[in-house]
Amino acid sequence: MRRVLSLLITVAGILSLTAGAWAQARGAGGGFGMVDLKRVVDEYEQRKVLESQLQQMSDQMRAKLQWRANNLLLEEAEITEYENLASLSNPTDQQKQRMQQIEQKSQQLNQELSQLRQKNPASDQDVQRINQLTAIENRNKEAVMQLQDQFERQLSARREEMINQMLGEIRKAVAAVAQEKGLAVVFDSTQVLFASNDITSDVIKRLNRK
Repeated sequence: MRRVLSLLITVAGILSLTAGAWAQARGAGGGFGMVDLKRVVDEYEQRKVLESQLQQMSDQMRAKLQWRANNLLLEEAEITEYENLASLSNPTDQQKQRMQQIEQKSQQLNQELSQLRQKNPASDQDVQRINQLTAIENRNKEAVMQLQDQFERQLSARREEMINQMLGEIRKAVAAVAQEKGLAVVFDSTQVLFASNDITSDVIKRLNRK
């Protein structure tokens, strides 16, 4: 994840000041500066906070998907009830007991379907029950796939939001430091071979002093 954030921000290329700042710097005879965006991202303390939030979101989604995938024979109402109870920060003993009951029912249904599928020959009643449970299983598999797609879209949107937030803060810091030093344009270090005006450390200090 860190590599993704660093890459997307680093390839942003040239960072320029706002029109007002550009005119002010140019009028003051401002020159060119350089900033190592990769180092800025790596040493930006807020990045760790954002990455932790994104990882936590990803873990929660993955855990929810895994639980659903392991409990494919429950009715949708039971799944919803369990997830609502599991989301409680401090469930009561009664609520914990209800969660255990749902899990036990799921295990029993899994065992029942497994045993029915092993029967040879299977009675008409067995076949009917197999078809009933299989229909529930297939319906829940489809729901899991749809939920996974939904989670991936949410995660991608949140990741893009965080990257834009970081990039916005970095641009502000670069612009502020450039104004202080009277620079008209600041380049990413990947765009130049050498520049005496390296403002990377100043940008990092400004970002992390908040």
